[in-house]
Amino acid sequence: MAKERADGQRGQSTHARGRTTLPSSVSSTLSALETKAAKDPEHRFRSLARLLDRQMLGEAFHRLKRKAAPGIDGMVHSEYVKRLDENLLELESRLKAGKYRAQPVRRRWIGKPGSPKKRPLGIPVLEDKIVQQAVKMILEPIWEKDFRDESIGYRPGRKPRLASQELGEALDDGTYRWVVEADIRAFFDHIDHDWLVRMLETRVADRGLIRIIRKWLKAGVMEEGWWTPSTEGTPQGGIISPLLANIYLHFVQDLWIAKVVAKESRGEVMFRRYADDSIVCFERKEDAEAYLAALPERLKKFGLSLAEEKSALVKFNRWEPEKSGKFTFLGFDFHWKRSRRNRRHVRVRRTTSKKKFRATLRGLKDWLKASRSVPLRDQVVTLSRKLQGHWNYFGVIGNSVRLWQLLHQVRRLAFKWWNRRSQRRSFTWAEFAEAWERWKMPRPKIVETPLPWSWREARQAGRA
Repeated sequence: MAKERADGQRGQSTHARGRTTLPSSVSSTLSALETKAAKDPEHRFRSLARLLDRQMLGEAFHRLKRKAAPGIDGMVHSEYVKRLDENLLELESRLKAGKYRAQPVRRRWIGKPGSPKKRPLGIPVLEDKIVQQAVKMILEPIWEKDFRDESIGYRPGRKPRLASQELGEALDDGTYRWVVEADIRAFFDHIDHDWLVRMLETRVADRGLIRIIRKWLKAGVMEEGWWTPSTEGTPQGGIISPLLANIYLHFVQDLWIAKVVAKESRGEVMFRRYADDSIVCFERKEDAEAYLAALPERLKKFGLSLAEEKSALVKFNRWEPEKSGKFTFLGFDFHWKRSRRNRRHVRVRRTTSKKKFRATLRGLKDWLKASRSVPLRDQVVTLSRKLQGHWNYFGVIGNSVRLWQLLHQVRRLAFKWWNRRSQRRSFTWAEFAEAWERWKMPRPKIVETPLPWSWREARQAGRA
């Protein structure tokens, strides 16, 4: 169905608003894929590579970030768009003829939040980004119908802050008393290519599309003029990498927990996963211990290993809040806290994790220090946006203290580094405080609202 709709649109063109694509035709194609995937969970899609036509590639190009870093060929968005029609037509021809070749990714090392260590980032060339974006657009509506609701990372429409709120509400009734935190060591570097292809083939029966994905996996890495082959893993930074990672962990963890661990456990089981970071909540301690003991062997089967220093079994008992610990997920520390008004009343609270708090301050300090030569008005605008973004995510119910602590520290950092913009001091503290108010810097604000009762009723009905 999807192939027929795409074939019917092939060869058409439009120059409206400077675009060479027909978004409506692309939308109808993707909608057909989604409908078929939902209707037949066992269906294996064929001829998907034929959908990589000029319309699909053009729409993919327009979805790319214009100011993204270039790959090893140095090609940037502004240069490619000058001959967009010719470039897309030539790219389409190479794809149809099987002459498309993936280029090595350019390796770049970036800082890791809250850690002095750095992690590798792989930057593909622009044409590889276009094809990856197009393939992602084709595969996403298919796999979205298979992915479980517990998987919340790198998925359209999934909001991590809302997911953290729902998790807190689910834990609040006291059913789950033990939580297993688990993190996979260097997950993106150790994805097994053969296993990944086998997983893809459960839904994709198109050798041409699988061949293209294998080319990205085997393209290798270019660093300081040296090429290194890729025998495992998928580079972080590639547009297609998050989707491939979710497909991999869908089989490695999600289905295993839902269909094996939950059924073999004597008590209730609930889990959430964001990329390679997961938490599994158990009603009974023996079930949690059995899962934690079995997890390393399960990961080993697929070429992965557990990061033991980031994994733990945490007691999280509503009826023993003082003896319970805390766990970290989605940037929040989850813990029990008694109400100030009624000491008998205990609720799950989410506060900015210490690691995230320190990483945010370190990042703002480095930015303020490095941008002293930038005009002050521009720095004020940027800092205002950074603060507002932090409030928008971490402005959850019960987290106001941590928000104000961050603002206090940020004001001190701004006063220090903005006073070092020249050889003499720019502000006294009184002048700075007055200017801060004049600049109307955003104050901490709780933006989260309580979940509706309908959500609680739906959850209770689902458990029943």
